[in-house]
Amino acid sequence: MSILDSLKRSRTGLLLMFFLLAANGSWAASTLEDALADFQAGQYDQALERFRSLHKAAPKDPELTFYLARSLYRRLELKEAESLLLGSLERHPQHVESHYLLGSVQLSRVSEVNIFRKAGLAKSAVSAWEEAVRLNPDHAEALYGVTSFYFSAPGIAGGDPEKGEKNLAKLEQLSSPWAALTRASNKERAEDYAAAEQLFETAIEGIPHRAFPSLMLANLHLKQGQYEAALNTLEQYQQREKTWNDPGKEQTALLAGKIYQGLNKPEAAIKSFELVKQGIANETMKDQAEEALEELYSR
Repeated sequence: MSILDSLKRSRTGLLLMFFLLAANGSWAASTLEDALADFQAGQYDQALERFRSLHKAAPKDPELTFYLARSLYRRLELKEAESLLLGSLERHPQHVESHYLLGSVQLSRVSEVNIFRKAGLAKSAVSAWEEAVRLNPDHAEALYGVTSFYFSAPGIAGGDPEKGEKNLAKLEQLSSPWAALTRASNKERAEDYAAAEQLFETAIEGIPHRAFPSLMLANLHLKQGQYEAALNTLEQYQQREKTWNDPGKEQTALLAGKIYQGLNKPEAAIKSFELVKQGIANETMKDQAEEALEELYSR
């Protein structure tokens, strides 16, 4: 039983949590609802502190561990998030969303580790997603992650187009929009851009609760030098409903900077790239922003 369930069932439990938080000086993190509201509103720093305080009072609760790890993921504190999830899943191996989050964390960590660990970490990530699908066969997003991985990853890291096709058939039965998104990426890699664009549009319409397919379409426009279309699609992304694993403002700013470069709007491009440099972004993103800024400032 999670801590939230316990509190709902017991008035005494609510009082106990109150005193535990007070004893730790955590008056601000009074409820899980407050922390979740902060996270949903994009107040990630405040949400992280609230989740830390709540987790300190109940460190073995799988829901709180998941929420804390999810906040750490948003802050790119990936190693700590991975450690928390691995420990929690040893105690609660049936927690589907923790498996899914672990896969996302581990795949994000691939860029952090040395070349000898990259392949192993990537394989661990897809294994975590596969476990999420095994526990919940209706988890379309996890199956999408598995399918996309097998199509896009190099063989040394576990890529396997044959496995990709098998999983794509399952995904097609489960959710045709998510399957369309996979097919769109495949068409883009094959440089069949017209077909890719149509499939991205299908996915965008069919997955209204996620924003990142719009960003993928904006990237496709950028790749073709269609800068106005890319900017319009990026603006559509900004207006869409987002979840915890949709790209944040730094990734959006990196794309915007590249689009503004193409539109010959250096001031807007510089502003976007500076946001990436100063924000929460991985080293690859910051390196791209730094290189672009050096080029822009040298003109």
